[in-house]
Amino acid sequence: MSGQPKFATVGMFDGVHRGHRSLIGGLKYEASRRGMSAAVFTFDRHPLSLISPDKAPASLMCVQDKIRAIRRAGADFVEVLDFDGDLRSLSAAQFITLLRDRYGVKALMMGFNHRFGSDRLPDISDYEKIGRGLGIEIFRAGELRDHTRHEPICSSSIRKALVSGDILSANDMLGYPYRLKGSVVAGKRLGRTIGFPTANIDTGDSNLLIPGSGVYAVDVILPDGKVSRGMLNIGRRPTVDHSAEAPLSVEVHVIGWNGDLYGKEIAVMFLDRIRDERCFTDLDALKKQLSADCQAAIVAC
Repeated sequence: MSGQPKFATVGMFDGVHRGHRSLIGGLKYEASRRGMSAAVFTFDRHPLSLISPDKAPASLMCVQDKIRAIRRAGADFVEVLDFDGDLRSLSAAQFITLLRDRYGVKALMMGFNHRFGSDRLPDISDYEKIGRGLGIEIFRAGELRDHTRHEPICSSSIRKALVSGDILSANDMLGYPYRLKGSVVAGKRLGRTIGFPTANIDTGDSNLLIPGSGVYAVDVILPDGKVSRGMLNIGRRPTVDHSAEAPLSVEVHVIGWNGDLYGKEIAVMFLDRIRDERCFTDLDALKKQLSADCQAAIVAC
């Protein structure tokens, strides 16, 4: 393969969190020292979606956003590999050979806890041995630890924090506010009648992780690109939907904004969790609580 040789790394890079960006930064530095381009190989879906679909985690970021984030982190080249049966069957040696022969990879940096190949070799030394036989240098990246939890920063820890509603910890590990985006669809319009109109967000079939139920302070990216503060509810609206079978809803009140958002795409950036979702005795009690929630959202950092 012609062109500049590549110093590469491989992984899901779900969320492109602080640990990922540290890895890519180190990759960029080492690649530049050697006159190589920094290349990141990632996958179109989590391997578990093929191996064991019921255990596949929800995504922190769609593929398109992931590509953009990897490039912003310093990668010169990003390739999204189709994780199919053929790729799954490759051993570590076969996969490294594919990277060398098809993409011109001359060196490979592995994350501190990353393993690949159908044989799932147990130790970095096993990969280094394969690399020597194929003329590929193998390097091991250091881990980046969360300074509050004293644990390595990883996508699974971020998912757990989001599911529990611990937005501050999740955002700290990500290095940016967690984001959801989707199209605004019609709802019951009840919020409008009590002074708090909401936009119901449909995230589609993107498999993006939805944080745990509750009320959140968010920044809303409107269709024109402007950002407004909002309060967002995730849950089953027990005050108005008196059924445990009610569908999960994601609805946001954009504070101080009265435009029509139906059919348009918006994004919300989670800042903090305000409270649990709960059932109120009547709409007046709900309205009083929403007023308090609105003030809490305004002052959230």
